[in-house]
Amino acid sequence: MSIEAASLFAYQNLPWRSYPNLSAATASLDGLTPNAAALMLYQLLLIRAFEQWLVDNETLVHGPLHSSIGQEAVAVGAIAALQRQDQIASTHRAHHHVLARVVASAAHDAGGFAPASSVPTPSLVCEAILKTLAEILGLRQGFAGGRGGSMHLGCIDAGVLGTSAIVGGGIPMATGAAFAFAQRGSGGVALAFFGDGAASIGALHEAMAMSRVMSLPMIFLVENNLYSVATTVAETVGFPDIAIRAAGHDMPGIIVDGMDPLAVRAGVVQARAHAAAGHGPVLIEAKTYRYLHQSGRLPGSDYRYRTKEEESQWLGRDPIDHFPATLIAAGLVDAAGLATIRARIESDLAVAIETVVEVGAEGPRIREDAWPDPSDAVRGVRAMGSAPAQVLEPVAAGESVTYQQAISMVLERAMQRDPEVFVIGEEVGHLRGGAYGTTRHVCRNFPERVFSSPISENGFSGLALGSALMGMRPVVELMFPDFALEAADQLFNHVPKVRHMFGGDVDVPLLVRTRTAQGRGFGPQHSCDPAALFALFPGWRIIAPSTPADYIGLFNSAITGTDPVLIIEHYRLWTMEGPIPDLDAQIPLGKGRIVRPGRDLTVLTWSHPVHRVNAIAQDLALEGIEAEVIDLRTIDPLGIDWELVSESVRRTGAVAIVEDATASHALGPRISQVIHERHFADLRVPVQVITGLDVPTPVSRVLEEYVLLSDTAIAGALRNLGICGD
Repeated sequence: MSIEAASLFAYQNLPWRSYPNLSAATASLDGLTPNAAALMLYQLLLIRAFEQWLVDNETLVHGPLHSSIGQEAVAVGAIAALQRQDQIASTHRAHHHVLARVVASAAHDAGGFAPASSVPTPSLVCEAILKTLAEILGLRQGFAGGRGGSMHLGCIDAGVLGTSAIVGGGIPMATGAAFAFAQRGSGGVALAFFGDGAASIGALHEAMAMSRVMSLPMIFLVENNLYSVATTVAETVGFPDIAIRAAGHDMPGIIVDGMDPLAVRAGVVQARAHAAAGHGPVLIEAKTYRYLHQSGRLPGSDYRYRTKEEESQWLGRDPIDHFPATLIAAGLVDAAGLATIRARIESDLAVAIETVVEVGAEGPRIREDAWPDPSDAVRGVRAMGSAPAQVLEPVAAGESVTYQQAISMVLERAMQRDPEVFVIGEEVGHLRGGAYGTTRHVCRNFPERVFSSPISENGFSGLALGSALMGMRPVVELMFPDFALEAADQLFNHVPKVRHMFGGDVDVPLLVRTRTAQGRGFGPQHSCDPAALFALFPGWRIIAPSTPADYIGLFNSAITGTDPVLIIEHYRLWTMEGPIPDLDAQIPLGKGRIVRPGRDLTVLTWSHPVHRVNAIAQDLALEGIEAEVIDLRTIDPLGIDWELVSESVRRTGAVAIVEDATASHALGPRISQVIHERHFADLRVPVQVITGLDVPTPVSRVLEEYVLLSDTAIAGALRNLGICGD
């Protein structure tokens, strides 16, 4: 593909102008002051020098190095058009975006920065450069203390919501920041950078759909550098002008020359004005080029997927040469100022490098005092819990309501307490209370904070994550647990990892509610139990309330916490009635309860099986077998009440774990492993896990009943354990 193939013409030689809502932004100096021009030039030349040093010292980078050499103009032009409050998200190739953004934010916070003058570079700007370099090198001075590295850079305070190594992964997150701006009426705008390789990924189109439906202040900026690794745009999209995608979503599309910072700036200025005015999202396509291969120091021609002639053509448009000349010709910078900027960059970058790198006999190496403490790796997977203001233990008798009513009531109370709480999911704002009637109270009293989303689980889960990172408290309703697999990227690659990945101190106050449907004839694609799936990712806390009172107490601890929490609601509990406490009461996460004391065996369970097991235990007592029934309540392996479990196991010496899941979806084997490791000497028999059969759940009533967890299986297993060893 040559430079001509990236011209402003669309599929089958039709002009892109024949598509609705599309335009091209040309370079403009409007409103550009000498200081602003000098800052853009400083950023552009700094990024090139910064990236070139990394390429030249690639051995110091642990992991892949995705250089942005050639694409600097996109970052510099876009950031110049944003305001301090705005947020950006990006992808694996993001050094230029992040460095441009943190330098601009630092310059603003320092009260301004005139790079062409003799005034020293503000310490905040130097610190921003150091933190970016250190994070890429995996060092303690980085934004995340080295945890994120080159592909996971984030600094919300500086306007960098986060970058993602997953192609398109940061796009839905950015819509969450845009949602927060819209809800708060702050006037802020979110901008998501992504490459042409993401132009056909579902995350982009779900995020575009969400943004369009909700008229969010969102800018989608695709850097079309013609290749995703070695695959051409013709192969990934089918036509050269990705901006055409905007027409399908009925939003403005703007094409800009991505080798010219002034053209990019002009396009983003237009897009930002449109989005900030409440008119909805905009898609910008920047035609640009990466001079090196996907990663590393070699050009693409060395891998034979593009020619040296093509690379030479694009090198002839290098912004490093053209942008300084443009500013000098416009009288915004003179030759002396340019020399000052170059010298300043050399000095500023050298200071950052020397802080973390030293030169030894064999060349550059990381300074020993720059490495993070290895033990820091285990910190910050989740927040340290704090004692709640009101502890519901034991339950005080009060109004008696159904489990379903308790969900609706406590959700409304959360919205009354905190204006940052909102609900999002499919149908949650319709049917006078959503598909399950659990949003009835909030639909009636807070309709402006209940959002019925498109069927785009990855899109609205990512929006929830981005809004949580901005300090909001989303409550996501997954209509069925199986649908988590539609949102797997956001729910498993992002939500449970961002706190740790971005340094361990990033709050993620996000709740996911989902209702299990085993026994209702919904079949193999609507009947899974999600506990074991979510438990694979240690950032998630998982709770499974078994009574209306427990629901209120656990929900309140979750909604006021700072970690992502999955709440599992069993459909068989829906009509169960019980007394509830004050709607502000809390049960600490990680606090189980003894439902029934016993001496012969310990039964660990949760959710609806608590009631089944308790009834069976009463029958076994007539046979002389006393089972101690424990409702774990919190079931993520890191959050289980191990103190309560251990105390019981030492006393009984036998353990059964009962859960309403198929064998492959069971959490019990992980719990069993821990018990065996901790209490091997206390056990007189191996731990037994009691579940349904290991087959997908069929629809036929007879077949479904046969494969699901049965009372007969529970009773038989408990009886055998209770008498074993006597």
